[in-house]
Amino acid sequence: MGTVLDLDQLQKVLEDFSEATGLATVAVDTRGAPVTPACAFTDFCRMMRSDPMRDKLCHGCDAHGGLQSLIEGSPQAYRCHSGLVDFSVPVTDGDKYVGAILCGQVRVPEAEQPDFLTSRTAWRGDEQLEDLYEQVPTSSLKKIAAAAKTLLGLSLSIDGVRTHRVATRPAPVLKPSLPVLALVPYRRPPEPEPDAAPVPPAPEGFAAVRAAMDAEDLAGAFAEASQLLDDAFAGPGDVRAHVAALEDVVLAVTADCAPRLVPHLTQVVNRQRERRTLSVNRYQTQLYLERLLGMLLDEIVRSRPHRRRDLRDLLNDIARHPNRALSLTEAAAATHWSPGHLSKLFKSVTGYTFVSYVTAWRIQRARLMLASTQMPVQKIATELDFNQVNYFSRVFRAHTGMSPSEYRRQFSARDGRPTGVSLPAHHHALLRA
Repeated sequence: MGTVLDLDQLQKVLEDFSEATGLATVAVDTRGAPVTPACAFTDFCRMMRSDPMRDKLCHGCDAHGGLQSLIEGSPQAYRCHSGLVDFSVPVTDGDKYVGAILCGQVRVPEAEQPDFLTSRTAWRGDEQLEDLYEQVPTSSLKKIAAAAKTLLGLSLSIDGVRTHRVATRPAPVLKPSLPVLALVPYRRPPEPEPDAAPVPPAPEGFAAVRAAMDAEDLAGAFAEASQLLDDAFAGPGDVRAHVAALEDVVLAVTADCAPRLVPHLTQVVNRQRERRTLSVNRYQTQLYLERLLGMLLDEIVRSRPHRRRDLRDLLNDIARHPNRALSLTEAAAATHWSPGHLSKLFKSVTGYTFVSYVTAWRIQRARLMLASTQMPVQKIATELDFNQVNYFSRVFRAHTGMSPSEYRRQFSARDGRPTGVSLPAHHHALLRA
């Protein structure tokens, strides 16, 4: 267990840093939720975060900025979804990534603009936001780099913070190390609600799916879709109407994230609705929605030509192909990292070893197939890349406490709903907003 960190002391360091540099700072957990109060936030960012949907996107940028810095092995400057420039310092507890310190909220000259970390938010046209944006201070990437170095130096004064070298980098990189238990999300005091016309609520599930897709977190989007499908098959009424509502969520997210794809995806959805019968199968519907979300992710990636392939792509590939026994060697070759480096980074980000993570996805798909289809156990084992059915049964029992046949008898439902088989989301926290 790591040394307990005094968050009040961390807050004092961040306040002193903001006072000296004029840059905004905040410490966040792996989901991007603040664990310290915001320091020197611009009025523009405060207004952006006062909107729940935009606040969710801000959390996504903060979470992913820290993760990207961890992957690169050094603080990274990037443009957030609103167009301002930030940098992040990853926070680790031993080999485990537990959060980040975010700093910035400045404008930089056009020639120095770094890439957007996620897709930009269409806030232009709001006169108040545009006025506040023009008041945001300007800086240069050189000054931001110097600020990052200063912040790393200040971190040495915090009790319980350790630093170490990153062997894969030519220069030493300092990483403050905080224990997991110290990262308790900071809750902002409630603000009075403004007198404004009520905004129509977004479709159920929209915010979670939108945030996951914007962060290129296919696993998180699959998990949310799976939970919504569980609710749809468990709810009263015609399940086709519930599935159609979930399709509408995907189309709404597509219109927001990848509008060029809307006509094609609408055609796919309409064709599916025309063929849909009363006997809607839970497993086939899961595959269909995963296909829609995969098409959406592909379009989002195409719209970001300057992005580099990183660990997100590997996690997304695993989510797309839960029936494949991908090996660490194959994954290392695809990512152009050594197996040792990939293994350590993967465990740091997901909390799982590579093999256990891939196996968990295969077993999760097996549970869905057992509960929602009449496919023989032998065929399920083959479909999921298990060489022998006996080995599949042993692994399945190790994960669920029962054999495949016992699981099928206990959890198969007459309506095809896979009771208790929604995709686990807890190990995707680092990539979700």
